[in-house]
Amino acid sequence: MTDTIRRISWRDLFPWLILLRTFRIAISPPLLALATAAVLIAPLGWRLAGLVFQPKFESGTTNLPVYQAAGENSFIAQWTPPAVREYLPGAQTAFLEAYQQLAEPLARLFRMRITLREMAYYAFGFLWTLALWSFPGAVISRHAVVSLAAESPPGIVETARFAARRWHWYVLAPLYPLVPVLIVALGIAILGLPIQFAPGAGSILAVLAWIFVAIASLGVLWLFGGLLFGFPLMWPTISAERDGDAFEAFSRSYSYVYGKPLHYFFYVVVAALFGALCWAVVSGAATLLQEFGFWALAWGGTAAKVEPLRFAALQFALGLPAPPNQGWAFSLGTVLIGLVLCVIHGVVAGFRFTYFFTVASAIYLLLRQDVDEKEMDEVFIST
Repeated sequence: MTDTIRRISWRDLFPWLILLRTFRIAISPPLLALATAAVLIAPLGWRLAGLVFQPKFESGTTNLPVYQAAGENSFIAQWTPPAVREYLPGAQTAFLEAYQQLAEPLARLFRMRITLREMAYYAFGFLWTLALWSFPGAVISRHAVVSLAAESPPGIVETARFAARRWHWYVLAPLYPLVPVLIVALGIAILGLPIQFAPGAGSILAVLAWIFVAIASLGVLWLFGGLLFGFPLMWPTISAERDGDAFEAFSRSYSYVYGKPLHYFFYVVVAALFGALCWAVVSGAATLLQEFGFWALAWGGTAAKVEPLRFAALQFALGLPAPPNQGWAFSLGTVLIGLVLCVIHGVVAGFRFTYFFTVASAIYLLLRQDVDEKEMDEVFIST
């Protein structure tokens, strides 16, 4: 007697299919609202940093907002090896765009040609970004791990309370490996002080101690590499585990990154490809939402009259100079329409982060199953 296969459990055969469930979670209105608020607030901290430190950049401009650095201007993108880029989508993807914006301030601190004022500017921006996104990231990752594990979304108030109680761990987790990195850097910096006053003798002293510098740099490479690739897993760790804290986030993320690097890379590639599709859907919907109103308005007001209004409103929404000599009524109208467009653009930008934290939570559950052999539904539920 032969057995008949009546149903195939694709989730058991291909656990990574859980990544395809992240879009539905990422477009949850409460999560999008929270991420949109963070996106709209983020420039304030960078503006404050620019006013305080006024760094001079290569282009000679001041107050360059790092949070807008992406694509070709991103240090993270420039550091990505070409062999890795071959596997990643060439189009914009929500996962990598959000990753770059979160990691960019820290990456810019590790430049050789950087002044003290620039270092203070980026350090302030990094801490501001970390403090600002810790709460939305905590709420989103907690909502995601519970939804993916229990298949029933938790209440947003309950999730926010959980995130608030552990907020300090979300902030401290990425800083945990940076403390020894900073100590090593200060030690090597002291070794370099004689070079300022006596380059010859200082260089000889540095050469004699270089073997110790190389050994210390190996430790820094392990710490910094684990942080660079593992920080997306830190917040899901705190969100999923009963005793989740900064140390557990540090240990689990490093264990998974170095324990299953090929698995991690595969999941990132799938998340990036799926994120490109999701980004196309969300950005396309936002464009339709934005342009339909102007298109319909042109029926009554004619395209020649509506086009200047559309251009001025978009200029305002993007923070660009408004066209001159428009009159107070026209200017007021463009500002009001521009504010609506700002909200639309903010929601689209917020989706990058809801998708990033959601898919990072899914990748964490997958790697935890690969390394620790824990089932995906083994998530701390009680608050």
